[in-house]
Amino acid sequence: MMRQGQRSELNQRSQSGGSVLVELALLLPILLFLTLASVEFSQAIAAYKVIVNQVRSAARYLSTEAPGTGHTEAACLLTNGNPSSAKPCTGSVLLPGFSAPDFNVTVADALNAPATHSAQRTSADLTVTSATTINLVTVTASGYQHPLYFAGFLSGVVGNATALTFGPISMTMRQIN
Repeated sequence: MMRQGQRSELNQRSQSGGSVLVELALLLPILLFLTLASVEFSQAIAAYKVIVNQVRSAARYLSTEAPGTGHTEAACLLTNGNPSSAKPCTGSVLLPGFSAPDFNVTVADALNAPATHSAQRTSADLTVTSATTINLVTVTASGYQHPLYFAGFLSGVVGNATALTFGPISMTMRQIN
């Protein structure tokens, strides 16, 4: 036979177990949301890092070429990771959004943007000599749309968006020629 004290202890245990389940039911959606948002955000940052590194590689490649040359190779280096002189580029794209029609790679150098990239002075000296002027090259990647993998779960935060569109990412370097 159970005594009165033992029964109340069993009732308290069963009630505390029920309150734990209620708390879990209330907190689980919040924890799941935070986890999915963190994963989505980290994937977007990783994609952004890939784009920045590839834009830098393309600008570095073009900095060794003469103005007006190597634009196709630099675009292929940015999107596929290897310079190719023919379109379509050889190899597979590094990110899925690189093959989208809205994604653009533009190059500005001394030949196609002479006002901003040709014979830029490196000093305040009014006499322009070959020692005080440089040519610049700028590579810009624009229109990249990072797919939101958990958009259905995060619909209250991202609205009806299925992709996150990055702004233009560009890099300017000195051209040796």
